Amino acid sequence: MTDIVYSPDGKFMWSGSEWIPVPPSGNQTLNMQDSVVGGDVVHNTVINNDVDAVTSAVISALERLGIVNNHDDNEQIEELTEIPISPDLEVGMHVEYFSPTNNSWLDRCTVIKINNDGSYDVDVPKSSGIETKQGLVIGSNPGNIRRADDALELGDRVLVNWKNYGTFFPGKIAEVQPHHTYMIHFDDGDVESGVPPSRIAIQPDSKAAQQYVKQISTEEQELIDAFMVFDKDNSGTINSQELFQILTEMGDPLQIDEVVEMFEEMGIPPNSEINYKDLAKIMVQPFEAKKEVIIQDAFIEGDILKGFVYGHPKLGDTDVRSSTIQSISYDNRATARIETNNTVYVVGPTGWKVRPDNHPFNEPSFAAGQQVKVEWNGGWWDALIREIHGGKYFIHYVGFDSSWDEWVDDSRIKAN
Repeated sequence: MTDIVYSPDGKFMWSGSEWIPVPPSGNQTLNMQDSVVGGDVVHNTVINNDVDAVTSAVISALERLGIVNNHDDNEQIEELTEIPISPDLEVGMHVEYFSPTNNSWLDRCTVIKINNDGSYDVDVPKSSGIETKQGLVIGSNPGNIRRADDALELGDRVLVNWKNYGTFFPGKIAEVQPHHTYMIHFDDGDVESGVPPSRIAIQPDSKAAQQYVKQISTEEQELIDAFMVFDKDNSGTINSQELFQILTEMGDPLQIDEVVEMFEEMGIPPNSEINYKDLAKIMVQPFEAKKEVIIQDAFIEGDILKGFVYGHPKLGDTDVRSSTIQSISYDNRATARIETNNTVYVVGPTGWKVRPDNHPFNEPSFAAGQQVKVEWNGGWWDALIREIHGGKYFIHYVGFDSSWDEWVDDSRIKAN
C-alpha cells in the first residue's frame, strides 16, 4: 500500500498530479443531511472524534457517492416478508393517526370504512368533536395511520431494516417499548431501540427466509473479517486514514480529491475512528450472483481459505480470510475455483502458497502405458501414454504410425 505524501507543513497532500488540501482535523462541525432517516432534516453535529457520529457521516457520504445502497432488493424482501406486521385493518378497529398539525400520534381513532383502493376512512376525535379523515394509508409519515395495539410480542423472530438503511437483518424482539416501538437484538450482537413497526417484518419459517438469513449473516461476517486486517488492536474500529487509503487505492479506487472533498464536507478528522461493523452492515448486498475474485499465495486452514485477493468487490486488494469453503473444483489446466458462501475464489496453477492435497499437480492424473482418449482436431482418438514429464504426456495414437506421436497436456486427455 503506497503511503500518502504530505507537504512539510502537513496542510497539503500529493494527488499524483497536484497538491491538494488534506482532510480537516480537530473539532469539526458536521453538517450532515440524513436523507435516509429524516427526509430533508439537516443535523448539525460536533463530531469531536465520536465514533458513532463519524461512522454515520461516512455512511451518508458513501451513499451520496453511490458506493453503497445502490442495489435494489425490494422484490426479494417482499418475497420473504409474506406476513406483514401491520395486517389489513378492519372496520371498527382502533388506530392511531399521525397529525401533521401536531406532529404527533393521536390515539382513540376508529376505522369507519375500507375503500376500494385499500385506503381507510378514519374518525379522529378532537376537542371540537369528531373529524373524519379520508383515504388514509398505513405508514409512519404525517397523515398516515397505524395499529393502536402492539403487533409484536417479546421473543418474536423478525427481519429488521437496520437503521432504515435499506437492508434487512435477522433478530428478535427484546423489549416492547412505548408508542408501539421495539428494542431489537440482532443475531450478530447489535442492539437497536425505538424501532417502529414500519421497519420490521415477521420472519417467515420458509426455505427462502432461511437462505436469506444465512447469506446476509455470512456476507456481513466475511466483510468484518476482511476489515479486521486493519484492526491491529481488535478495537472494532479502523482509522479514517485507513479508510481513506481503502477508498483511494483499492478495488475501483476513487480520486483522491473526491475523497478529500467527501471527508471535508462531512467534517471527518483524519485521525478519527470508524466502526467497521456498521460499514460491513451497510455494504452487505444479498441475493447477488457470487463474485469471482483472484487470490494469490493461497492456502487452506481447516475449511477456511486465506491469501491475498485482487479486486475484491468491497475491499479491493487486501489479505482475506474466507467464510467456510463449500466446494473446490479444478479445470483442465489445474485452475481452482473455491466456492464459499458469497464468493468464488479463483486460484491459478501457481497461485498457491501451499497446494491442497488433492491438487492435480501433486501426482500424475494418468500413468505411463495407460490407454486413454486424446483430443485432436475436435475429435477424441484412442491413444497410449508412452512417457510423462513436467505435467505433459507423450502419446501414441493407436492404429497410426509414430509420425503422429506428440506431447499433450491433460486438457486434451480423458480416461478411456
